[in-house]
Amino acid sequence: MKSIRFIVLFVFLGSFKVFSQDISRVTSGIDLGLGYQDKVWVPSATYHQELSLTNFPWFRIGWGVRAWGYYAGRTDMLPKTSAVNADTLKFGKISANGASFLLGANFRLWKFDIGANTDLFGVAFGLKRNALYGGGKLYDKGGEFYNSYLKSAPATFNVLPLVMDKQNGQSEAYVRFWITDRIGLKVAYVHGRVTYASPVKLMNGQTRYSTTYGVPYLALSFPLYN
Repeated sequence: MKSIRFIVLFVFLGSFKVFSQDISRVTSGIDLGLGYQDKVWVPSATYHQELSLTNFPWFRIGWGVRAWGYYAGRTDMLPKTSAVNADTLKFGKISANGASFLLGANFRLWKFDIGANTDLFGVAFGLKRNALYGGGKLYDKGGEFYNSYLKSAPATFNVLPLVMDKQNGQSEAYVRFWITDRIGLKVAYVHGRVTYASPVKLMNGQTRYSTTYGVPYLALSFPLYN
């Protein structure tokens, strides 16, 4: 997971050095794909635009919108990493959906786009699920809910899930190969976080509980205009 974060941040830091160059071309496209690993399903559809720079036509900075889903079976969620992880929300299954605004960058080498992107902010929604609250037994606040079921839903508003705890969203490192001018194949590794909010404050006043995931991802890519 840390390596994916490093790759994404490295690509963005490199983009700042050339961002001041003149714009020469804008392109856009759609990626439709699915990530899967260990009974975790992560479908997404991404609309993206990229601009190339006059002095660096092989380098492009991009932005876009990602609609995503996350579907899994038994899942344990913890509070933020800086908290004492004695309490847990235990779900029999979860289903979360969301839409995010993303920022990205890539390098164009022959027919290959090599790059990364990450969600900046977004919203999430989904069905309320019963979660068994484990922990908090020895603490005053939230202790009365120990070993009880709490109806919880995905946390609605989210910002910078790559670097902040208790957020919903994704980042990815990818390679896209253009088979023809009209269709491409994208292979990626998606790192994400899914966060649910409890209806009441639990141990240490926590309401948001999350888990991270990483899945290989495959998509078809279609350019919209060039």
